[in-house]
Order: sequence, then C-alpha cells, then structure tokens
Amino acid sequence: MRLTEKPQFQEFHIEGVKHISPFDTFDTLKSGNAILIDVREENEVLADYVPLDNVLNHPMSVIVDRLPFISKEQNIILACPGGVRSSKVANLLNVQGYTHVANLDGGLTKWKEDGLPYYMNNKASSNNCCCPGSNLSGSGDGSSCC
Repeated sequence: MRLTEKPQFQEFHIEGVKHISPFDTFDTLKSGNAILIDVREENEVLADYVPLDNVLNHPMSVIVDRLPFISKEQNIILACPGGVRSSKVANLLNVQGYTHVANLDGGLTKWKEDGLPYYMNNKASSNNCCCPGSNLSGSGDGSSCC
C-alpha cells in the first residue's frame, strides 16, 4: 500500500493517521492485499456502496464493539463520504494497536469522482450510472453497478 502522511484530497487530518489515494486503494483491494471498512451507518450504505468482496461495513457508532472481529494482522483501509469519520476511526485503531491502517483520502466522494466502482440504489431514477463519466447505465430497476 502506498501511503502518505498527509491527505491530498481532503482538509481534515489527524496527526499519525496515514492516507491512501482512491486509485491505490482500488489496486490494493483488487489484489486482495487489504480490506476496506466502510464506517458509514447502515442506512447510508443502503444508498450506495463499493461492490467488492473485501469491503465490510462497521459503522463508526459501533466500531468499538466490532474490534474483536477485526484482525490486527491485515491491511485496513477506512472509508466514509469525505474522510472525516474514517480518519477518526483510523486514529482509534492506531491507538488500539492496529499497525496497518489507512484512511481513504478524500473518502467515497473522491472515489466516485475518480470513476471507481460503486453500486447505487435509487428507486427514484431508472437510469443510474455508478461510474461518473461512463456510458454504463442502470438496469431500469433503479439499481446499477459497474
């Protein structure tokens, strides 16, 4: 994982929290070298999420209760919409002895802006594209994935 000490795509930063770009995150996830933990609340994840096998949802509101189920031996990338909550959770994990932790720099907003895969569920629209700028369109049922 190519990490930076300071974020490039977000203003919020906590000293000691490392950051990883969306493209480096995608490459790391696709190679199976990390897990992505989405710290948004369940209702937020129902609206849209990253459709990869090694993505988990552990909301910030319950992350302390979930720590026993999160291995310290793996690379962990944390995500939220703008990188604020995920930076806070990264700091918490660092304090708890997790040594392979990074924040998704710019959050899921930057991930989407970069055209990386995500799933949208919006019943109000019949043509959702989950990769901005692409020509992919939804299936007509209000959901889409790329």
